[in-house]
Amino acid sequence: MLNTLFTLSALLFIAAMIFQILATQAFFNRLEKGHNALYQEMGKPKWKIQLADDTFRDAVKYIRSRKFEALNDQELVSIYKKIKMSDYAAITLALLAVGITLFQAIVLTK
Repeated sequence: MLNTLFTLSALLFIAAMIFQILATQAFFNRLEKGHNALYQEMGKPKWKIQLADDTFRDAVKYIRSRKFEALNDQELVSIYKKIKMSDYAAITLALLAVGITLFQAIVLTK
C-alpha cells in the first residue's frame, strides 16, 4: 500500500511540475501578446534553463513578486493562480513522498 502511495505521489508530483512549466509558458505567451513592450523589455522570456541566461530567472522573479498586477490583466492573474496552485501541489506531493519514505525506513525496518 505504501509503495503504491509513494508511486502515486511521485507521478502526481511530476504532473504538477509539468503543469507549472506549461502555465509559466502560458504567462510568457500572454505577456508577449497582451503587453509586448514589457515582454520585449524583459528580454523575450521563454521557459528554459540556461546557466548564462538570466532572462528566465528574472521573469520568474517578476511573476513571483506579482509586479504584473499593475497591468490589470485578469488573464495574467488567472495564470498566476494556476502557477501557485501547481507549486503548492508539487510541494505537498514531494513532502508526502518523503514522509512515506521516512515512515517505511523508521517503522517498517524495526
